[in-house]
Amino acid sequence: MTPHVRTDTLVDRVVHELRQMILDGEIQPGDFLPTRKELAAQFGVGLSTVHEAIQALAAVGMLESRPGKGTWVREDTLDTLIHPAVVETRLGELNAQKVYEARFVIEIALTELAARRATPEDVASILSALEAMEATMDNDEAFVAADLEFHLAVARAGRNELLEQFYHLSRKLIVEVISETVKLPTVKEKAIHLQRAIAQAIEQGDSERARQAAVAHMEHVHDLLETWEESEAEE
Repeated sequence: MTPHVRTDTLVDRVVHELRQMILDGEIQPGDFLPTRKELAAQFGVGLSTVHEAIQALAAVGMLESRPGKGTWVREDTLDTLIHPAVVETRLGELNAQKVYEARFVIEIALTELAARRATPEDVASILSALEAMEATMDNDEAFVAADLEFHLAVARAGRNELLEQFYHLSRKLIVEVISETVKLPTVKEKAIHLQRAIAQAIEQGDSERARQAAVAHMEHVHDLLETWEESEAEE
């Protein structure tokens, strides 16, 4: 007698597969998924199973669907994987210095990995984000967004999905601090200079130079945090 396979198990498997495709970068935030018929064939399941899996991922904010348009990965999908609010609830309030220490370790590791693993497409994304930073010097909000895209492009190039999520989380935990420190004099110019060095090292596949450039960048971030904390203390 053929054992009965529970539908919810199949749904869970498809949910896992789709989530992994997103984590592995096969489907990027903003990209459309293949059609449900194509996904059903790819995973060897029925259309109803794919439909339920998509509904489950849409319910937690990873996917979005619209009739006649299709289903796509939300731009903020990484927030649903490790959400800052969850971390703050479990660990309590984290000051900027603690988050900085975690980000220091993560960012240097990802930058070294990116220098070893980046594809030409990864390098193009990193350089494109750097160009966006240069083009938005007069717009704080747009500059911060371009800066984030630069670091996420480096993180993706590192090909370690867990470290990528941790980086995204550490950035989100101090996003307000970043938005304030970017207003300080010469910060944008210095950031572009340091991140250009990172981009060049990754492009040349030089992991040691990439590490040194990442350390220099994070030391600059540390200086900015100290300046910000001093200004906060004075108010």
